[in-house]
Amino acid sequence: MEERIIDNEREIKIKRKREGADYVDALAEDGAAEEIPEEELILELPEGEEYDEDLVGLTPSQLKEELARREKAMREAREESKKLTAAGAEQLGAEAYGEAEDLFAQAVMYDPDNAEAGKGLWLARTKNFTDDEAFFQDTNAEELNAANEEVRAYVLEQAGERLRVDRETLRAECAPLKAEVEESRAYRRGYFSDHKKYYLVRFGAWLGLFALLVLGAGISASFIYSTRGILPVALTGGFGAAAALSLVFVVVFSRKLLVASRLCRENERPASTETGARLEYLEERLRCLDIILGE
Repeated sequence: MEERIIDNEREIKIKRKREGADYVDALAEDGAAEEIPEEELILELPEGEEYDEDLVGLTPSQLKEELARREKAMREAREESKKLTAAGAEQLGAEAYGEAEDLFAQAVMYDPDNAEAGKGLWLARTKNFTDDEAFFQDTNAEELNAANEEVRAYVLEQAGERLRVDRETLRAECAPLKAEVEESRAYRRGYFSDHKKYYLVRFGAWLGLFALLVLGAGISASFIYSTRGILPVALTGGFGAAAALSLVFVVVFSRKLLVASRLCRENERPASTETGARLEYLEERLRCLDIILGE
């Protein structure tokens, strides 16, 4: 019989008990647990590995092989990361920042804990910290926020003060723009709403008239074969012509109503005006700095 115990996050204990031995609960109330001869095998997970249910389902030999395979793959990934880091450093020294960034990014993918690659990546992205635009991209901001502490501390040491100053500047610029954009939006909202109601009423009236005329034409047509005379035919033709004319107005006002509705929706978007677009741009940059600085 084999029993697997996760002793902690780093060890898996495998206990083999003799075939046919009776099992006695060691936590029985009387405390009289029978000593059962057993063989204990302790396998320690390599650094970086966490408890994996798939490992528990393996035999001892399979478990050893799998852990050895993982350890080998990790060593190879770290070696590849070091090679890419060295190549990136050469490109960085030659001021080939685009090529260096690609190499450092690959190095980080192979080994996220490679601090040298992480530092080199930001040196390349910022052109030796002379260009801060890389900090204002969502993906870069999220990546730096999730980077290991050594890389994050290094980047903030180099550019943190400038970024804090930029954040305060952005906040100061955003505050008056927010009030201006909201005031302008509220003014336009009333105008566009009235405009929409104007066309909605007329669209509804013409649509209702069209429906009545079609109904009249249908009723008149039902008397054509049951009534002598030309009156049902004339009424059917008159109602039909009027319905066709009203349909034209229905189409015209429906299009105007669609335009008015679109203007109402556009008005609620911050970027619908030049000032609103400027505010949205500044807020996006401010959001990136908040992610990076985390203060």
